[in-house]
Amino acid sequence: MDLPIQHYKENGAEEQLQQSLAMRTEWEPCLAHHPPLQSFGCDAELAERGGPPPPPPPSKRRFRSPTSRNKPNDSAMCATMDDRHGKMRETLMERQVQKAGGLLGVTSRGLLILGLLLVFILILLVIIVVLAALWPRTKAQEAPKVCDTPACLRAAAQVIGSMENHTSPCTNFWNYACHSWLVSNPLPPWASKWSIREELAHRAHEEMRKLIETMPHPTRVDSLSWKLKYFYESCTALEHIVVPEQKLIRVIDQMGGWGVLRSFSVYSWNFRMVLRRLHAEYGVNAFFRVDVVAHPNFPDKSIVRISPDGLGLPDRNYYYREPDHATINTYKVFLKDAVQLLGATSLEATKFAEEVFHFEKRIAELTPNTEDIINPVKSIQILNVADLQRQSFSIPWLEILRAIYPTTVFDDSTELLITSPDYLKDISSIVSSSDRSTLNNYLMWRLAHNYLPYLSREFWEVLDIHKRDTLGAKESVDRWEMCIVTTQKYFRLAMGSIYSKNNVALKDSRNGVAIIYESLKNGLASSLSGSSLYSPSLRSRALEKLTTLTVQVGYPEQVLASSYLDDFYTAMSVQVNDFLGNILYGVHFLRKVEERILLNPLPEHKWLAFLSKDTITYIPESNRIIIPEHLLLPPFYNVNYPQPILLGSLGVQLAVAMVASISQHGVLYDGHGVLIDRESTIGNDSLSLTANQRKCLVDALHQKKVDDEDFLKRTVFETLVQLAGVRQALKVVTNPSIEQRRTEYKALEFLTHPQLFFVAYAQSMCSHTTAKHRDMERSTTFRLGDEEMLRATMLQMPEFTEAFMCNSSSLLHHGKVCGRII
Repeated sequence: MDLPIQHYKENGAEEQLQQSLAMRTEWEPCLAHHPPLQSFGCDAELAERGGPPPPPPPSKRRFRSPTSRNKPNDSAMCATMDDRHGKMRETLMERQVQKAGGLLGVTSRGLLILGLLLVFILILLVIIVVLAALWPRTKAQEAPKVCDTPACLRAAAQVIGSMENHTSPCTNFWNYACHSWLVSNPLPPWASKWSIREELAHRAHEEMRKLIETMPHPTRVDSLSWKLKYFYESCTALEHIVVPEQKLIRVIDQMGGWGVLRSFSVYSWNFRMVLRRLHAEYGVNAFFRVDVVAHPNFPDKSIVRISPDGLGLPDRNYYYREPDHATINTYKVFLKDAVQLLGATSLEATKFAEEVFHFEKRIAELTPNTEDIINPVKSIQILNVADLQRQSFSIPWLEILRAIYPTTVFDDSTELLITSPDYLKDISSIVSSSDRSTLNNYLMWRLAHNYLPYLSREFWEVLDIHKRDTLGAKESVDRWEMCIVTTQKYFRLAMGSIYSKNNVALKDSRNGVAIIYESLKNGLASSLSGSSLYSPSLRSRALEKLTTLTVQVGYPEQVLASSYLDDFYTAMSVQVNDFLGNILYGVHFLRKVEERILLNPLPEHKWLAFLSKDTITYIPESNRIIIPEHLLLPPFYNVNYPQPILLGSLGVQLAVAMVASISQHGVLYDGHGVLIDRESTIGNDSLSLTANQRKCLVDALHQKKVDDEDFLKRTVFETLVQLAGVRQALKVVTNPSIEQRRTEYKALEFLTHPQLFFVAYAQSMCSHTTAKHRDMERSTTFRLGDEEMLRATMLQMPEFTEAFMCNSSSLLHHGKVCGRII
């Protein structure tokens, strides 16, 4: 198609136009008879531009050879010339687009679409270039990093050595994770329970024994090292423990004698004096316990607490069993044998055993259920001495308090913390309605029972037989370990000091724990902020507690300083080869420590005692988590172990303690350790927080036959807290840094990080437990057994099902998930 003449005129190409017209004369016959150029009205413009423009080059698309087409006649062609030249006046842009489209083989609309695509592609290229420039320089394409350090290899050997790969994890995860450990770590004959926790405690005792026995011989009799060494040796030197029971009998005689020994006079016996001396001089908890605790309303004060106590069996529930139950018969035999060794006849001893058991059963009937006293808002009351005396008139409260803490001023206005006022009122009624002979037998038995372990061999052997029959152990604990436990009771800080100084890795362990603690704390705060279960006021309180929550790993440096320890143990006296005498000195010393805490409380007094325990504990009065130092050892902990293993063992227990701080009972205390008022709505909010979850979880676990319904109800809150702790620790595992995500562990490549976490969690719970020990735990605690707790946890975690790809028909495929409290 020819270019319009207007094109040449607009672009000033007159010469090109003339050439084009000349060529048309040659090509098209009708042009010879066409009107002259001026008839088109363009001669003037051509004259101005200096002639017509040159013709365009021939187009291969537009022109064909004459032999290849039918040539129309000249008249027809001339008849259409006017129309052709009219169309040649179209705009330049439209013709250029058509020309470009013709060259590309597309229409003008297609050309527009192509242009838009080019712009879009250009934008994408710019975005890709920018992202490439900003993308972090990682080695994601490199092979995963393999941890083959000695610590990783030891951890792998520990994990694999405890597992049973032939068991399906979706069928029996307990066997899968623990079977080999259970086979290679049988229950020791002297233990009724054995787990990693008991193993670590036993190893700590062995270490302390070695440190004391190899201690340089002290020369100063008033030095702490002298007191510690000779106290321990007075216990182990059996050849010097000769008839100490005679000293006990003298004490009994001084307090008016004992009816079963026929040294008691019903007319001269003074109940008030005996009760006072038992509590003040011998540390015997007859009818109740007296100690010193943090004041619930003032964080910088302490207060005397009076709480229920005085039973010979582990819990009140034992007294409600059938009369011929094995535990009851065992206890009666123990009562009979013990007083016979002290000189009672067989007939009198049998009568005594029945009488004391039934009197203790009366006390058990008045003792509140543990469930009723674990809620501090409901159980704790602050009463002054005068009010307490009016309610329980048979107990000489002022006499007892002044005898126990002689340098403290007590009067009728002195405030006391009472955990169960109704119990003390009922005990007062029992005292006033019981005859003196019964009261004498009960009180003297409480004294004898407390001191049997410190008498000669035949006495503590009788006690060991009773313990074995009650808990199911086959043999007695070695004498050296019993002596270490007893020494630790009175020299807790001193033994902690020598143990810490011998632990060169403590600093690294603390740093490692701090990293895990911070990651768990941040994750829990994030979960809490997004939780819909917490009311705004309860969430605000919980977040405030998390902000001020701290962790204490081992004893602090200032407590272990020699000056602190020397001052602390100044009031402790020790004699060579007088074990019973040293125990009496120890009782007096502990009362002095309590009085010091009462008069001059320090922040560490709230939690120091928990550093010698065998568990990680949350202390609401100080808003602090306590981690005993001896737990930070393999197989439970090694700072260089793989992160999934550390989070599955230590991490879960830390997370459980954190959740406890902001859940049902922990949230009742604020960040400074102050208990809420009874009128506060926070208490009701904390209870309603888990109401639906508790019912749902009990139903779900009962349907899966994890345990009986009554025990599931008793333990449901602990199970909820455990589930929340496991989830929080797993949250850290599944959101690690890039480096951790790329790490594989030598010999553990067959386990993903979540799988390794679950295996480590299960292996931290592997344990042997005798049936009798488990019976005791079910009566005295609020926690499922280790195997039952593991199964309950797995059944409530879709993350476990996903990690091990359990199908819907497997026994551990998660059912109805209802145990979320955060």
